[in-house]
Amino acid sequence: MLKQRVITALILAPLLIWAIFSLPESGFVVLLLAVFSIAAWEWSRLSGLKQPGSRLFYVVILFVLMGLTAFAFSSYSLIVDVIYLVIGGLWLLALFGLFYYQHHEVTRSGFDVFKLVAGLGIILGPFVALLVLRHRDPFGPQWVMYLLLLIWMADSGAYFAGRAFGKHKLLYNVSPGKSWEGVAGGLLGCLLLALVAGWWFELSTMYYAWFVVISLIVVLFSVAGDLVESLFKRQAGVKDSGHILPGHGGILDRIDSLTAAAPVFASGLYLAGLIA
Repeated sequence: MLKQRVITALILAPLLIWAIFSLPESGFVVLLLAVFSIAAWEWSRLSGLKQPGSRLFYVVILFVLMGLTAFAFSSYSLIVDVIYLVIGGLWLLALFGLFYYQHHEVTRSGFDVFKLVAGLGIILGPFVALLVLRHRDPFGPQWVMYLLLLIWMADSGAYFAGRAFGKHKLLYNVSPGKSWEGVAGGLLGCLLLALVAGWWFELSTMYYAWFVVISLIVVLFSVAGDLVESLFKRQAGVKDSGHILPGHGGILDRIDSLTAAAPVFASGLYLAGLIA
């Protein structure tokens, strides 16, 4: 399993970096449409849809919404701003809602309309945010790369800190392996990354401070995104969202943190005046 994970990562990482920095806007949109359409297919399974036809219909709906959003991005930018700001706010509610399960057992459930509706934000949110981040600012590709590095640092810091010091469980009923010590480790690693990145972006003192704060908030939401998918996987009785990535599971298993982190990061930069 570890060998498969390493091989897959070594293949995908250079391709991802090339796509972020080299693809034209149209090519980047096509890439996002492909990735998030696969994620929508996986989410339809977690939401309780069983028949391939029903799952495909759900994917088509989301594909059309993403396509319309991509069109609106170049023609009606205000609409896109509202979309990702609203989705960022909804993730704030999701963060509080997750802690409901701190003292409640999570059980398997069948088809639930709420899960399908939630998928609109979980899939559409990061799609819109990544478009905004990459194409609204001269630093666009760097913003996207930094966001991915931030999530990677949060995951890595949480993993190693949790393994070494983890004693107090974060949300045992949702994800038994996560601990508060792991979250603290992730935050510490990301604090160091944010301090270096703020210098790299040559931010003024005021923007530097906001940038660091936003980065740490994004880390918390990346944990929320991970927990949301863990919750739905537990309810669906599955270990992975899919099997398309050898050693890694499905697309959703790789972008679960991104689903919350991307719209919150884009919203934070926008509200702080770091992107137009």
